[in-house]
Amino acid sequence: MSKLTSIDWSAQWVDHLIHESVAKRPVEAARQRLFVIPRLVAAACALLSAPIWLFLHGAPTAAEGVIFALTQVPLLSVVILTRTGKLRPAQYVSMLGWLALALAVHALTDGYEAVSVALLVAALIEAALASLVAMTVAIGVAAVWLVATGAGARAETLSLERSFDLAVVVAPLLLYVAVAAIYATYAERARILADSASARDLRLLTDAIGDIVLHFDRSGAVANIVGDTHKTYGLDRRDLIGRGFFQRVHIADRPAFLKLVSDVFENDAPMTALLRVQVGLTPSASGKYVEPVFNHFDARMCLARPIDDEGCAASVEASFQPVVCILRDITAERRAQEAIALARAESERAAASKNRFLANVSHELRTPLNAIIGFSEMLASADLAPIDPAKQREYAQIVANSGNHLLDVVNAILDMSKIESGAMQIFPEPFDLPTLIDQCCDMVQLKADHDGVNLLRDYRRDVDELVADKRACKQILLNLLSNAVKFTPPGGKVRVRVAPEGNLLAVTVADTGIGIAASDLVRLGDPFFQASASHDRAYEGTGLGLSVVRGLVGLHGGAIAVESALKKGTSVTVRLPLDCRDRAQGACVSARIETFPRHGAAIGLDVDYDKATVKKIA
Repeated sequence: MSKLTSIDWSAQWVDHLIHESVAKRPVEAARQRLFVIPRLVAAACALLSAPIWLFLHGAPTAAEGVIFALTQVPLLSVVILTRTGKLRPAQYVSMLGWLALALAVHALTDGYEAVSVALLVAALIEAALASLVAMTVAIGVAAVWLVATGAGARAETLSLERSFDLAVVVAPLLLYVAVAAIYATYAERARILADSASARDLRLLTDAIGDIVLHFDRSGAVANIVGDTHKTYGLDRRDLIGRGFFQRVHIADRPAFLKLVSDVFENDAPMTALLRVQVGLTPSASGKYVEPVFNHFDARMCLARPIDDEGCAASVEASFQPVVCILRDITAERRAQEAIALARAESERAAASKNRFLANVSHELRTPLNAIIGFSEMLASADLAPIDPAKQREYAQIVANSGNHLLDVVNAILDMSKIESGAMQIFPEPFDLPTLIDQCCDMVQLKADHDGVNLLRDYRRDVDELVADKRACKQILLNLLSNAVKFTPPGGKVRVRVAPEGNLLAVTVADTGIGIAASDLVRLGDPFFQASASHDRAYEGTGLGLSVVRGLVGLHGGAIAVESALKKGTSVTVRLPLDCRDRAQGACVSARIETFPRHGAAIGLDVDYDKATVKKIA
């Protein structure tokens, strides 16, 4: 840029001759300055030579007047450039002026063939600077002229006076040629410096905004890469050049990428598309292989049109133009949008859960409270209290049962609240799981007998001890057994089975009950959710039982699997590590529930039992 600045400073005195249309295009302004300066020098030299000629030869003849007038054609070209701001017409006028002057000197004078040749050389220089067409025309004219004059050429002995005349005429021409050559070199240097500065600014811009700029051909291959932004993703030039970029586009997005390139050429308009591009590799969870890492990029493509000398887009056939593609990484934006969408969905689910909670819990609390208040008032009133002691005990039992039910609801809500807030803690200890299952079965046996449900126990007594929170495991088993008995119609069966699976113990509670619809399976374990919940549902409950189970299993580092279908029964399997002490120190994370729609009838409930190891309570 220092050389370009020095050139501009040296030509500031001709800046007022530069057309305002190129004032904002430094390279074109420099080219016009460098066009003006040598032509002004040539015209000035011709004017300064006129007094010398008059002093030596007196008044000029008509032929000499025509020749002198033609020497001012470069000045005319400068006027045209100053008025129009277009360099090409001015170059044509200047070239034609030199050709006309060369022909005039040859035709109207005698013995000045050297001057004619010098003028012809100047015309060729003008043509070379103008365009290929002008160069061709000038060479053609020069060839015809040389052929026409070559046959009659004769050698002459120059006198001292004639030599002085030639020196007066040829010296300005040589000065013009030298100045034109020097400034043409400076103009080319200015163009190179400006192009380098533009390329550097573009590279700095792409690095600053973090976009990857690529040039594609019609087949979708990368022809060039602008800047070094791609290196921030760990990508080398060889990873993108040619077909490398296409190989890194996600296979599902490759048709969209090829269509994008095709549409840009066909429609000659900017196009955009969302592409997933591989930017690296990451080890898999098992560490046995690597997985590709894809970032989301917003790809914007448009045709790169060349700029002509006047700063306008040149008309070039589309098939020969490259496509400029700007790749903007929007991975963070996509993740933010997904997080917002997930948060919105969670908020909507929380609102729906709250509404269900208010509807269900209000019913669950109001029903026992009404019973407690009603029967308590009856027992407290002398007029309403039954005289029969058996009836009084019945009313008192109803009050007690309602109170216990109310206590269970409150405890379930408190447990769920503690689990969700992370305040729930477990205290692992070794214990015999079959014995605990026996206790839980005994506790729900009365309910099962009352509802006509067969509770079957199918597990060995010699399983390994489980190191876990005994109270939490008891609550898990009671919730699963209570749900199984509650949703199994009379005559149905509920089966409990324990099976070791490596370093896990799998406890399965299967029933032949009403089952769960496939649309409800995905929401199992959500707080306050009940399958097919409605205001007239046949089964009471808050929908917190499985949510509490999910949280307690998560505290132990276990997993839950549910298999069910409507009218085909349900099977819930809880897998717990044999030793849960390490997990007890971790954060509280609810276990994930895997669900499987059941396509066949409930199986595995009618089995033969070994009386020695399995106790069957009918």
